[in-house]
This record gives sequence, C-alpha cells and structure tokens, in this order.
Amino acid sequence: MASVPAAARPLPRPQVQTGDAVRLVAFAGLALYSAMHWAAMLRPAPRGELLLLLVVALAGGLALNAAAGMEPRARRLAVTAGTAVLLLAVIPLAAGVPLTYLRPDHWDDLAVAVANAVAELPGIRVPYRGTDAWVRIVLLGCGGLLLAAAAILALRPRPRPMGAAVLVAVLVAVLYAVPVVQRGPDHPWLDGAVFAVLLGGLLLGDRLRGRGAAPAAGLALMAVLGGALLAARVDGGTPWIDYESLAEKLQGGASETFSWNHTYKPLTWSRDGLELARVTSRRPLYLKTTNLQRFDGVDWVRASVRKGGDLTDTEQSRRHPEWLQQIHVSIKGLKTPLFLGAGTTLSISQSTKDVEPVAPGTFEVTGKPLRRGDSYDAEVYYPRPSTEELHRVSAFAPGYPDFVSPDLVVGVPGAGGASRPVDLHVAPWGSGRVDEATFGSDSQPVNATTLVAGTTLAEAYALAQELRAGSADAADYIDHVIARVQRGARYTETPPSPGGLTPLNAFLFRDHAGYCQHFAGATALLLRLGGVPARVVSGFAPGSTSGDQHIIRDLDAHSWVEAYFPRLGWVTFDPTPADSPAREQLTDTEDTGAAATPNATAASKNSGAVLPRAAGASADATGATTAAAQRSDGGTWRPFAVAGGLVAAIAALLLVLPGVLHRRRIARSADPELEELRLALVRSGRPPEPTLTLQRLERLLGGSTYVRALRLSRYGTGSAGPTPHDRRVLRRELREGLGLGGWLRAHWALPPTIAELRDALRRPPGRPYIG
Repeated sequence: MASVPAAARPLPRPQVQTGDAVRLVAFAGLALYSAMHWAAMLRPAPRGELLLLLVVALAGGLALNAAAGMEPRARRLAVTAGTAVLLLAVIPLAAGVPLTYLRPDHWDDLAVAVANAVAELPGIRVPYRGTDAWVRIVLLGCGGLLLAAAAILALRPRPRPMGAAVLVAVLVAVLYAVPVVQRGPDHPWLDGAVFAVLLGGLLLGDRLRGRGAAPAAGLALMAVLGGALLAARVDGGTPWIDYESLAEKLQGGASETFSWNHTYKPLTWSRDGLELARVTSRRPLYLKTTNLQRFDGVDWVRASVRKGGDLTDTEQSRRHPEWLQQIHVSIKGLKTPLFLGAGTTLSISQSTKDVEPVAPGTFEVTGKPLRRGDSYDAEVYYPRPSTEELHRVSAFAPGYPDFVSPDLVVGVPGAGGASRPVDLHVAPWGSGRVDEATFGSDSQPVNATTLVAGTTLAEAYALAQELRAGSADAADYIDHVIARVQRGARYTETPPSPGGLTPLNAFLFRDHAGYCQHFAGATALLLRLGGVPARVVSGFAPGSTSGDQHIIRDLDAHSWVEAYFPRLGWVTFDPTPADSPAREQLTDTEDTGAAATPNATAASKNSGAVLPRAAGASADATGATTAAAQRSDGGTWRPFAVAGGLVAAIAALLLVLPGVLHRRRIARSADPELEELRLALVRSGRPPEPTLTLQRLERLLGGSTYVRALRLSRYGTGSAGPTPHDRRVLRRELREGLGLGGWLRAHWALPPTIAELRDALRRPPGRPYIG
C-alpha cells in the first residue's frame, strides 16, 4: 500500500457554513413578508399564488446554486439554462397564464395580452378589484419575477460581492415599497420596523460572528425601534417636501369642468388621470355634486333650484350615529360651482368660498367657482344599511315622507296629445293607491295605464309593473330592477345611436349597451315607475385611497342611483358593471354592518360604499366574482399542479439523468469503483492529490465506512465492498460544509443507485424498541 509524502496537501474539507443557513432563513422571511404586501395590491388578495411563486423562486435559486459547482463547464451551463427556462415557464403558470399561451405558436397572443395589460397599469388603482384577468396576471407575474431574481442573487454560492447583496435588497424593497406607496399599511411604523429588521438580517445576518453578534443585533433592534418612535413624532401634518405642490406647478394649473346632465351621447372628453380633489373621510364615499331629480321623458336633468324654504332631504336613523360624519375636501384640478358632498350634505363650514344651500341636500358657491387651492369641511349623512335592515324597513315602515313626492314623478312625452310632457305621479310602494296624472291644475286625474298607452314610456311602464308583481317588498323590487337592467348588458362608451327610440328605450329593449348614464338612468326610471322614490346622482366614484385620504381623478366621473327607504334615508346603489373606468378598481373598505355573504352586491364589493344586496350582483360582477369563483372553486389547483410537475421535472433532471450519465461514464474506465470515488471528490470540491491513498482518505474523512469497505474489498480481506448504507454515509460526508446547495451537490457527486432506492424502501420506519 502506498504512503502519502509529508509534503502532500491533505484533502480539503470545508467547514460548515452556518452563515448560508442564516442567509436562507433571512431571505425567505423577508421575501415572504414583501410578497404578502405585494398580494395586497389585488382583491381578493392572491396570497396562495404569491406563496407558490416564493417557493418556486427559492427552489430555482437553490438549483442554480447547486449547478454552479458542476463540472464540466458544458454540463453546468446546460443545467443552468434548463433551470432558468423552467423558472420562466413556472412563474407565468403560477401567475395564472393559461397553459396554451406558452406554446410557441401562441406567443404572439401572449405578447399582445401582456402588452395590453401593461398599458393599463398606469391607470389602475390599488388594490385592483377589476375584471381584467390579464392585469392580475401581469401584477402576479411581476411579483414572481422580482422574487426569482432576488432568490437567485441571494442564494448564489460564495464568494458574493457586496453589490449583489445590495441588488437583492433593492429587488425585495421594490416588492415591499410599491404596494406600500400605493396603499399605506394600517400600522406604518410597526410595518416598516419589521421590514427593516428583516432587511438587516438579510444583509448582515451571515456576517455577524462570535461574541460581537449578540450586541450588534441588540444595537440594530434598538436603532430600528428608536427610528420607528422618532418617525411617528416627526410625521407632522405638513410634509417636509411638498411634492404634490411641485407636481401641481408642473401641471401648469390644469383644471377641468363638468356638465352633469345626461345626454347619452358617446363619451369623447379626455381623461388623463388629472387629480381633481382630495377627500379626508373615515372610509371611501361616492362624492355627489348634484341630483338629477327630474326625468323629462327622455333625459335625466337637474330640477329647478329651490332656494330657501324647507330644504329637508332625508330622515336620519337614530340607530346609526356612525352614518353621520365630517369630511374635508381639498380642491386640486377641479373647477366647479357645486360643492362635493356625499349622501345628503347637511352643512358646509370652513369654506374658502361663500356657500349657498340649494335643494335637495346640495350646496353651491355664490361667487366665483371652486378651483385649485380651495377647501372646506362638510357634514354628511351617508347610510350604509345591511341587506336584512333594508328588507325589515321595507316590510314594516309606515310610509314615505312627503318631501320625496317629487322623486315619484315621471315625465310622459306626447301623452294625451299634449305638446309637452305630462307628469305621471306614481303611487308610493305599499300605499294602495293608483298611479295617475293631470293635464292641468283644474283637470280630472287620468288613470296611468290610459295615459301611458301609445307613448314612448309604455314599454318601460309595463316592465316595471311586471317586476313589481314578482317582488315581495321594495328592497326586493330594487334587486329585480338592477338584475333586469344588467341582464345581457355590456359597458361601452360609444353606444349605438338610438335612432327613432329614446336613449333609455334603446338601451333597455334593443341594444343593451351603454355607460354609467344608461345604467343609472334606466334603473332610476324603473324604480320610480314601480313606486320607489329614486333619483340619479352625478359626481365621482370614491377614487383611490392613501391612508385616510381619497384621491379623486377625472377617471372617477360617474353617475349612480339613490333610492329612499323610510327611517333610513337615501341609500346608494350603483348598477354600472364593474368593468367601467370609474368602478373597476374602486377602493376597498371596511364592512360596518352589511352581511359579508355571497349575496352581497358587486356594488358593495367594488364601490367602497357598503351597500345592500342587489339582485343584479351576479350580472354586475360578472368579471370580478366569476374570476374569484374560479379561483376558489377549482381554478387555483391547476397552476399549483403544473408548477409541482415542473419542480418534479427539475428534480428528475438534477438527480435521475446525472445518475444515468455518471454510471455510463465510470463503466468505461479501467477501475470503475476508484473512478466513481475520484469523481465524487472532484465534484464536491475536494480534488485528491495523485499520491493520496485509500487509508489516508479514510482518515481525512473521519473514518468513512465507504472508503474502509472499498479498501478492504480491494486488498483481499473478503469484504463485499460498500453497501447502499455506506453510499448514503459518504454522501453526507461529501455535503458537509457545502452550504445551501450541499444536498444537491452531494447527490450530483455521488448519484443514488437503484440498490440504494430499494434499500431505503426496505428500511424500517424507526429504531425498534429493545427494552
């Protein structure tokens, strides 16, 4: 047996790199924390999908780490490229891209879909609750790519330059900061402190050694907590750098004005995201500028202004003092003579312009209009009843107050040969009276059926009576009306020309296509014709949220419906589909009482106002709720299954195929057993000296049973050679000190054999009890 010269270099045996494990744990914690924030940019939040993407990113990073030690270079490049390709396939699938889009002949369709979604990103609001599946896919995919890039850099083998660690921090910070900037957390200082601790653990955790580690960690924690406390103190009402004012100056004082009467013509006004106002309130609100209280037979228009006198507009529920609140409005790019309110505005105070009340529940300026720089406070009454409460009030309320009588009047054009519309006075729901109209103050009332016959209102009136006959109460009737308005209807800003029909007749009975004016106008008309006081409201949807401030832009201009309920007041309903620009991304809100059931309306889910159930919920939320249902009722398992299959393919690529190639290679050598051992040492980073003996190697590996069995079998002691157990022991010895990818690298160095797999299956599950 040969001996090893004294000058020979001993077999390298790296020490266990505990810093690698610390780095893996630190990165996983920070990435998970940031990924959950990224998930909050979507509603419903796809936390399961982001968790899957994180697992895929970690698996890809570890696989590439292991591949970095493979030899020869061609094989290392092949495995690296294969892993990268699999990552690029798994991430889109986990994000929700249909599998067919990954086929090469569908790549052009995939590119177009992604490009269209990316073009929409600058205009969306966070959290996104719209119906465009590709916007969701792009947001999820971007999060997955950030996670994958960060994992590959964070888990790369040593040596790692500090620049790589900084780049990892930047990638994860983007994953965390983008959703935080868009929508601040509930507890910003605590949230930021946790992120700072996790980021510090990633950057410095594997660099702290010895006795100085604990004091350094303690000082870092003290600095983070001190910073959080100090930040809360210095965060005043006035910003140190007023970037909003700078942005407004760059806009050159741009402002917009709006005409609120309905015309139903194609929308052509420009919308570029100009900020119009900021509203501070407890929760998002539909912001009203005016009520379109009169239907003249064709259009909804503002009623004649009634100044002075009794301006009572609503009852107030004594059971819900929280429905009464104070809001603060700051005007930015809006120029308007009308004050922005919500629900019923009761008073205006602290205004920079003179205030004059007008009917009903709205206010105007007496001089120059409101414009950039103006602000005021408003006291508003904004009911948010639950579904059960609406049905209870509808069943037991004594009747409607007198001041809602104008909201039960419908103009009937051409009735009885009159030259101008005749007012039809619809009997209130539950009153037991009949609908009637008069041609003048001294004429006899005319039955509504006789009056409406042969007019443009006849078809809508008949529809209202049909829906009313099938409704149990007023709340049920509202459900049925919204369902009928939304049935088969699509949102479009270029509706077909009505031709010889009125716009609302064309929308309801022929085209079923229009925008918010059509949906709101048709709903309010049918409600009035059925005896429910209703009106169209013009203003702005709630907009995006930043803390307790709600940012209103020109994209948010909108129309909706208010219906009156005795003892509660005017309740907001929005029948416009969720894919309209003003509604598809309306902000989330707290539910203050409305039942969170599958029957909740799409309006309550998307509007920021907690609204009662509407029968049109399924039609209104066709995109949003259907997508959510697919995810919860079986759509989610597919990306998980595909991703699991691809991960299994990576494992097979890294374990099975190398074993086959390895055994073919050593079979061609003169001494297969020694060649296998030499390759294992080389691949694990321990190239042996030419003069190294088996006996010396056995001692260097700490008494390796594998090397001992091989030595004894070769030198005539009757040993049968290494057993499958010996191979497993050698693999553990080879992976010692190899860091994060040690397990994969050891299996690459000494691939498992079929005999090993059989032996592993035959082994008992645990050590038997021997007393």
